Amino acid sequence: MHAMKRPVTAFVLALVSLILCPILLLIEFTAWFGAAMIAYEPANPVWTKVLAFAFVGLVALLSLALPVLAISSGRKARAATRSAGMGGSGLATSAVVIGVIVAFGVLVVQVLAVISSFG
Repeated sequence: MHAMKRPVTAFVLALVSLILCPILLLIEFTAWFGAAMIAYEPANPVWTKVLAFAFVGLVALLSLALPVLAISSGRKARAATRSAGMGGSGLATSAVVIGVIVAFGVLVVQVLAVISSFG
């Protein structure tokens, strides 16, 4: 029973990252514009500018951490179900695949954002 709980948890985490990561990327790009406006204003103190960019970095890390966590838990769940000889390995594999796709998408969007900011 416990071995079946892990693949389901990994799969749910992968689905949550699939839903939340586009929303987090939208929040991140909105925060980029806000941070740029804060940094451009000379009247704002330096600590405000640093906090604005720290928030952007935090959201970027969170959007990448969710699929990485799904991949990690999916791999652990797949190993646990295979060693226990129970079912659910397919669900854990699905969680890993979804996590890899989402992580790749997040990385591509991040790289394109950096490239477009210098262009």
